[in-house]
Amino acid sequence: MKPALSALACLVSAGALQANEPLVVSSPDGRIELQIPAAHSSPQDHRPDFQIRFRGQALLEGKLGLSVHGSNLLEKAVQKKSARRRSDSTYRVPFGKSNPVRDQFNEMTLDIETSADPVRKIQVIFRVYDDGVAFRHVIPQQAGVETVEITDEPDRFQLVGNPQTWPLYRENYTTSHEGLYASERLSTMAINRLIDLPLLAEYDDGVSLALTEANLRNYAGMYLKAEGDGKQRRLRCDLSPLPGSKEVKVRARLPLSSPWRVILIGTSPGRLIESNLILNLNEPIAVADTSWLKPGKTTWYWWNGPYQEPVDFTIGLNWETMKHYIDFCDRNGITSHSIMSTVDEFPWYHQSQNGYAPGPDSDITKPRTGLDMERVMAYARSKNVGIRLWVHWKPLSEHLEDAFAQYEKWGVQGLMVDFLDRDDQEMVLFAEHVLQSAVRHHLQIHFHGVWKPTGLQRTYPNLMNHEGVLNLEYLKWGDECAPPHNVTVAFTRMLAGPMDYHLGGFRSANRDQFKPTVFKPSVLGTRCHHLAMYVVFENPMPMVCDAPTAYEGQPGFDFIRQVPTTWDETRVLNGKVGNYIVVARRKGADWYLGAMTDWTPRVLEVPLNFLARGRYSVDAWADVAGSEDPNRLGFNKRTVNTTEKLELRLNSGGGQAICIRPARE
Repeated sequence: MKPALSALACLVSAGALQANEPLVVSSPDGRIELQIPAAHSSPQDHRPDFQIRFRGQALLEGKLGLSVHGSNLLEKAVQKKSARRRSDSTYRVPFGKSNPVRDQFNEMTLDIETSADPVRKIQVIFRVYDDGVAFRHVIPQQAGVETVEITDEPDRFQLVGNPQTWPLYRENYTTSHEGLYASERLSTMAINRLIDLPLLAEYDDGVSLALTEANLRNYAGMYLKAEGDGKQRRLRCDLSPLPGSKEVKVRARLPLSSPWRVILIGTSPGRLIESNLILNLNEPIAVADTSWLKPGKTTWYWWNGPYQEPVDFTIGLNWETMKHYIDFCDRNGITSHSIMSTVDEFPWYHQSQNGYAPGPDSDITKPRTGLDMERVMAYARSKNVGIRLWVHWKPLSEHLEDAFAQYEKWGVQGLMVDFLDRDDQEMVLFAEHVLQSAVRHHLQIHFHGVWKPTGLQRTYPNLMNHEGVLNLEYLKWGDECAPPHNVTVAFTRMLAGPMDYHLGGFRSANRDQFKPTVFKPSVLGTRCHHLAMYVVFENPMPMVCDAPTAYEGQPGFDFIRQVPTTWDETRVLNGKVGNYIVVARRKGADWYLGAMTDWTPRVLEVPLNFLARGRYSVDAWADVAGSEDPNRLGFNKRTVNTTEKLELRLNSGGGQAICIRPARE
């Protein structure tokens, strides 16, 4: 697939910087303005600081830094010249939240000379979009320097005022990035604790920004730390160190570009969800043929644990179970079936020790006794159902090419690669090597235990999904993943991109009756709350994680069967972080709407003026008002026009799932 360019405008200008002349770059629509103070003609302690204004109001002040071999290149730097560029293009993606995607920005590159050794030249590139600002550091090739060690990147962000923030604190750099978000004012954020990205901030008038990164490649992942005294808080970048090193974060040959440091900006948190800025900051597609990519829903029988369904065979890693699930997929239009482990939690591949941690004899090319992989694959092909495999990253790293060659020979559709749990430069490079090798062997990749997305699915569209979020699997062990968290992550973690959430639990329980269990688990929130997740959450390969016998014949499963997983347009119609959200997504001429609330029952009105003029048929799966059974739902059908409003009645922990289609005369 080649990018489709339209209305491409590219204007470049360059010139020497004049003292006492600030540099200003505005967004194409003029609402966002980046200002860089006047250049200095001699080395002084004046880094190229910047200020961001939104609709004329100061929003953020930034101070840049990049330390190489322990020396900050920007402490004493001279800005020599600048170059400007405008660009406006569109491209198509195999899957996403909108298609085609517009990529429009104004750019400025600063050439800087430093007095540091050995690096004397550096560039800072700024891009200003209608929905945010991004910048990156570039160390170009230069005489006398072949490799560098990045020891720090002390960029600092000072948010103006005291917005509400939703930080995800982490204890260290070894993390699955799964936790609960705090909700606190900037002035009360904990000092010197790692904060995962994205970090959302919302002002009292609704104006919102989020800090994150894009195009993370051959570099260390970024966190933030709050600094300051009293009520003042600055946010300082912090890079994940290389294993075995506290000082060195990145080792690389020149030229070297950092990831883009991103500030998403909008009039409300919902506008940030709609943004494609992170995707735009990545390189164009690197896959010539995408016909083998098949987004869609997938089973995930690990969810049920050692649960014996009411069938006439023993559920396990055997032919009967695989056929049972493949037939279920075939009957219901589910794209793929996932194979992970036995009911007693040995992985599907040969390994003598129990559990998912690899052992010395782990062989990810050899199925466990009793699993006839070739027979399973042949049957799946006959039903046009893909097969996905789970693997631990460690044995995969030791046998990457051999394993992928074997999987291609079997006809495997894709893999879940799990337990990465680090985002240092080495692990980031490994993840990209996985994607590159997977392209050669026509394998789709789904990362678990992984950092937030950074838009790399634009370059490698076989990157189908990311976890990196506390999700519904946690209900097997506790009650943390409740409706308030479900609504919060839509505004926080999902800003970074696709988000696997273990969707499809069909055994809802009330709060006072819920008990965590590792087999046949229940979920918190009504069935409609969980149906709505298939629309609200960006997720090109969502799970249908419950057992086949939990779905077929049950109300609401008809919605799961029909809802798409990739979209042409996304609109956030209403929402408040942690409280409720309403998202509409379009596929062709059809719109799907998902609404979710926390534990507070709500009545929400949704104007239909986002639709093209005309008459529409509305199919709605809704909570039954007053019902104490969270699995009970009602279905209604009506015809509306675009001057009307939908009234959404949501029970405590409830939701609605709606399909809106052009009405047929």
